[in-house]
Amino acid sequence: MASLASSPPVPSELDDEVDDADLPLGHKWAYPCKLPSCPDYGKSWGLRSPFLLHLQQREAHEALVTTPAARRAIEIDWRYTTDPDLPPRAAPDFRSREDASEHIWIYSFKDKNGRVITGRRTRKQMEMHMASREEGTPDA
Repeated sequence: MASLASSPPVPSELDDEVDDADLPLGHKWAYPCKLPSCPDYGKSWGLRSPFLLHLQQREAHEALVTTPAARRAIEIDWRYTTDPDLPPRAAPDFRSREDASEHIWIYSFKDKNGRVITGRRTRKQMEMHMASREEGTPDA
């Protein structure tokens, strides 16, 4: 009788806790989309089953995830651990689509008179705003 290859069975795609025993106490898995051509690139799911459903439903993943074993391989390769007490963050090795100079910052600083100035601008605009307040020019 021939023996089958000893690859582990693929767990049910509805089992969100399949690998939780491998995690440090209090940590959870996060499942990010790391395919740059996908519209959900960079988005992370906190549960395994919605992530696997995403892989099946998005056209960008169509050629890569034709079998449960292929989806399992991507899931294992892309996932990372997270501490539930920390705020959400981008997945490791995530490359933003936006130019960093376009990111909007919410900021506060004190001008030379001690007044608190707040704003919501790009980093360059924020730096220009701070410089103008130091020079005593009116708020732009």
